[in-house]
Amino acid sequence: MEISGMIDRPIELVTFDLYDTLVETNPPRWERFAAALARSGFDVCVDDVLQADRAGEDHYTIENGRYPIRDRTPEEVQQFRLDQAVAYLEALGLPTDPETSRTVQRHFFDETQRHGQWVYEAFDEVIPVMESLREHGITRAVISNADRDVTAFCLRMGFAAHMDLIVTSALVGWEKPDARTFYAALEPLEVPPEAALHVGDQHLSDVKGARAIGMAAAIIDRYGRHDPEEHDALHVSSLTSLVEHVIAWNASFAESASR
Repeated sequence: MEISGMIDRPIELVTFDLYDTLVETNPPRWERFAAALARSGFDVCVDDVLQADRAGEDHYTIENGRYPIRDRTPEEVQQFRLDQAVAYLEALGLPTDPETSRTVQRHFFDETQRHGQWVYEAFDEVIPVMESLREHGITRAVISNADRDVTAFCLRMGFAAHMDLIVTSALVGWEKPDARTFYAALEPLEVPPEAALHVGDQHLSDVKGARAIGMAAAIIDRYGRHDPEEHDALHVSSLTSLVEHVIAWNASFAESASR
């Protein structure tokens, strides 16, 4: 879908999901799950796990929206981790019996754990993209589902100064795709939904949430996991491509005005 199919005015604000949109773990989540499978006796291609990772993401989004992970007891978090492992196993067509699920989960180091098994890194294109948007007069904001304020994290990643606002779900009290999470960025910046675009890597939390309130949306698909026609959103493989679309869209209005 093109931007013209979602909104009919220039874009004043671009909001960004944080994890897997601006930053990524090294090694990535699907490589860690593939390693967990290998340690559990399963020989599965990493590319297959990459595709199954969508099921893991959807499970996280649904469960975190229903009952935020940050509010769960340690026992409930452990059950969440087990259920997420089952979601991956089901997507891969592997056994999901309790013993197998527990074994794989025990070897999988996920983002609910803080133990130094990976590092976060910002994508190289992030700062050039923010500078390009700024040069074209477009406001930038982060909207992140996270269990603590991500401002300090964005500072460490090097791009906080390029944002006009950083919104964390833990502080506003709602998780994407809840409309109130998006309005927590729109209202302070005084931008109506129909003049904003949100970009993220997940359909449920990013695309559905943004489109439900009238924002344009883009899904960033760096690894070819989504059919371009699958979602009600602009499909891009990089943030650089996204910015090219946004700038071209806004330029079309300037051209019309000069005729």
